[in-house]
Amino acid sequence: MIKSPWMPGIAPARPTTSHRDSSSRQANSFLVALAAAAVLSLSASDTAHAVTNGIFGGGPFYKTGATTNIAEIKAAGYSEVIVWNIQVKSNGDLNFNGEFPLCSGGSYIGATTHSDFAANMTTLNQGSVRRLTFSIGSSNVGDWQDVRDLVNAQGTGTTSILYKNFSALINAIPALDAFDFDDENCFDTTTMVKFAVMLGGLGMHVALDPYNNSSFWTNVASQINSQSPGCVDAIHLQCYSGGAGNNPGTFGNFGGIPVYPGLWDQDLTPSGVQTKLTGWKNQYGITGGWMWKYSDFVGNGEAAQYASAINGSFTNTYEAENLTVAAVNGPTPRLVTDTGYSNGEAIILDSTAVGQYVTFKVPAVSSGVYDVTVGVKKFTGRGIWQLYVGRADNFNGTRTAVGPTYDEYSATALFTSVDLGTWSPSTTSDKWFQFYITGKNAGSNSYTEAIDYITLTPR
Repeated sequence: MIKSPWMPGIAPARPTTSHRDSSSRQANSFLVALAAAAVLSLSASDTAHAVTNGIFGGGPFYKTGATTNIAEIKAAGYSEVIVWNIQVKSNGDLNFNGEFPLCSGGSYIGATTHSDFAANMTTLNQGSVRRLTFSIGSSNVGDWQDVRDLVNAQGTGTTSILYKNFSALINAIPALDAFDFDDENCFDTTTMVKFAVMLGGLGMHVALDPYNNSSFWTNVASQINSQSPGCVDAIHLQCYSGGAGNNPGTFGNFGGIPVYPGLWDQDLTPSGVQTKLTGWKNQYGITGGWMWKYSDFVGNGEAAQYASAINGSFTNTYEAENLTVAAVNGPTPRLVTDTGYSNGEAIILDSTAVGQYVTFKVPAVSSGVYDVTVGVKKFTGRGIWQLYVGRADNFNGTRTAVGPTYDEYSATALFTSVDLGTWSPSTTSDKWFQFYITGKNAGSNSYTEAIDYITLTPR
């Protein structure tokens, strides 16, 4: 059980000329002897990116059955929903998926066609979903050309039609977090950068959505973030259809912006997605992925299966015996063997009093939201512990209690796991996991604790 920690449905109105349209878019050694030694500290990354488990979808989120479909996605386990797609007209009007108008003349008019669209989008950004993104463009010829021409003609100031319409959209749907840039045929660097910086000024993040032309996209990302730091916080790399040969580890150097590869259900089963993403994670250290597209599997159970496949790809289980013991208060931790443990081994701290602890260093944990599970062996002499987690380079300054206290006492031996709920690190860095003794059960004759493994599952 040793795991290695590592760092819509509807056809568009305009003719398509590229690959994406409504049918084809696709113990390190056990260091007990060094338990009290000085700990190497790594500087935390300033970049705060959530682990992304995304899904693209369009019509199912606003047409007949939208309430049921939104409930399915919220329960499935995705952390980001990318709603496809906004079309930009030559006069600056915004239209959704070639089906209904969103904004015109600086006003939100989407309710005229779908009175519940804004409310549905707010509801969609709940449950497991923590990020709502609207995609702009796609293989349509015209959207990004219109953005280019409008920016050149009017700029991106408060009097420009692009500013007015996108401001109206954001005000009408406050649950909106980001925009996905899917330009497949215009590739004008200057105007895209200005447009992105405008959106950043409106409080939005930007995700770039390339399938080719890597030098264009890496240059755009660099220029946007040099003018609006942190505005581009994700790359949605298409790795299907026209981008089927793309590789998240080699497509381009985005300077620390995470690259999340997208896969298509018509190419891969859920198990195939997990195999592909796990391979890329192990080879390149990617921390998330996404699926194209929800309309292919509405209501048949596969939404949850694909979400589980993506989450499973990025779940890390850290065996306690393979982690560095970074700090100890109390007796020297000892390595024990038992076939009941997940890897046949675990770490026991023979605590004798409240306030003693063992602290493990878990390397290169990415920022995001995780469900934290700890494997233990309950027994007669066990204590009650509290898990504290913080950055390795500043543990005391960042220490946070994760979950409630846990009583390891049992009248008989019991190998089990405890789900401590969610934990949300804001930086990517090494972390300390400290198991701190707070007391003991009245039936227990000691304060010992047995730690088998730590599992972090992205949410």
